[in-house]
Amino acid sequence: MIPKIIHYCWLSNDPIPKDLKKYMKSWKEKLYDYEFILWDLNRFDLNRSLWVKQAFEAKKYAFAADYIRLYAVYNYGGIYMDMDVEVIKSFNDLLRNDYILGYEAAKGLEAGVFGAPKKAPWVKEVLEYYTSKEFALPNGLYNDTPLPIIMDEVLNADYITNKKIVPLPTDFLTAKSYKTGKITITPNTYTIHHFAGSWKSWDEKMKIIIARIIGTKLTHILGNARRCIIGKK
Repeated sequence: MIPKIIHYCWLSNDPIPKDLKKYMKSWKEKLYDYEFILWDLNRFDLNRSLWVKQAFEAKKYAFAADYIRLYAVYNYGGIYMDMDVEVIKSFNDLLRNDYILGYEAAKGLEAGVFGAPKKAPWVKEVLEYYTSKEFALPNGLYNDTPLPIIMDEVLNADYITNKKIVPLPTDFLTAKSYKTGKITITPNTYTIHHFAGSWKSWDEKMKIIIARIIGTKLTHILGNARRCIIGKK
């Protein structure tokens, strides 16, 4: 069973923006009986992961948070939410499942809202992607593959292909188009992901948009090719 724990992450020294605080107000209103755990530098030791340390030192906080959210859900169980997620109704009727995971769009998993019991194998497999990898590459570039692309690659290899995980349709957890901004709320909607992208650069946002259009595998191949070409110059 998924415990009533909400994990969220803020690594910047900047104050939390007002629009994010507005969305977070809905958490306390709809999830009043849940425990909330903030993952910041007081809770997470940067030396635990070379990936996180390098991403943090480069001020690429979104990529550091990609690892931390997986670490939190794997080691504690519960639900991770980006701070630009608005809660529409409680997750209570989903907590008996082995996962809370949905599609963000026709192509691509929602990495801003997901949950699992403690030590869930599927979360471990995504987390292990980072184990032997560095964020800062020898050629001066960054290993800036966004988490939705990594989740697609890891989970489609087994869990989704073999229907061990059947992600929820987009109206359950996302309910908003990344490209158009249109919100579509249905009786199924638990959360709306508003895609504020406080930590994401323009390049990072475009990479996610491109992945939604051409698919994550091709995006990953093109990204690797780009890094190889630049690395040879």
